Amino acid sequence: MRPWLALSFVSLVLPSTAAAEVRTASFHSASLDRDVSIAVQLPPSYETSPQRRFPVVFALHGLFENHLFWERRGLAAFLDALWEGRKIPEFLVVAVDGGNSFFVNGPAGRYEDLVTQDAVAYVESAYRVARGRDHRAVLGISMGGYAALRIALERPQAFGAVAAHSAMLLESIPTPALGARGWHMEAFHRVFGDPIDPALWTASDPLALAQRVDPDAVPALHFDCGTEDRYGLYAGNEDLHRRLDARRIAHEFALHPGDHGYEYVRTVLEASLAFLGKALGR
Repeated sequence: MRPWLALSFVSLVLPSTAAAEVRTASFHSASLDRDVSIAVQLPPSYETSPQRRFPVVFALHGLFENHLFWERRGLAAFLDALWEGRKIPEFLVVAVDGGNSFFVNGPAGRYEDLVTQDAVAYVESAYRVARGRDHRAVLGISMGGYAALRIALERPQAFGAVAAHSAMLLESIPTPALGARGWHMEAFHRVFGDPIDPALWTASDPLALAQRVDPDAVPALHFDCGTEDRYGLYAGNEDLHRRLDARRIAHEFALHPGDHGYEYVRTVLEASLAFLGKALGR
């Protein structure tokens, strides 16, 4: 099967080592002209340090998921355990509901603007977070990893650090002939047109964006993929690594043993969260 899309996730919930405090909320998105839901995980000292302003990590989900993925998939409990062990610094995590949009600005709506403008503005007004690029990051998984990498390369001024796991990086436009299933193609068509608009696809493709981004503007960047990824996404991730290397764009990249899904994410999440925490603490 050709590498086409990382869209399905393994329903694996991590064992809880601490009670994560995750609050849900909604705000009006000017970019979409409707209300959007978020889930916010507060760090342990948020309530006991009223004068402190925290960095913030925006978390982007995969296809067929929503803002509840961060807690439902066990990632909130995983992060709580890291905080409990004092392994990483404290920050807020804000999971944004982007539907099946690929977080793209296109005919389906301005979902990239939702993340880079509306969600940032709301969180900075509603929560005690430090303001400015150097104090915010984005983390994405699968479809959300594709979006996180695209934002890093298309709007490098938006976030100071970016991390992605199993990002949907495809070396050609997906088609049924290349292995994309009907329900995956339906999702593509809703966002990129039917047939897929090559111009919109290329404009949103991290592999293409890597060729034209200012090397000095790219935020701190970390991404990885499983060597047994069932969708073959390691190929596209390796391709992005080669393109960034060729242009001497600083980044961290690794292939690790594992398939596509949250079992794999569990093995690499501590490294990405530590990377983001360090970058936000500079």
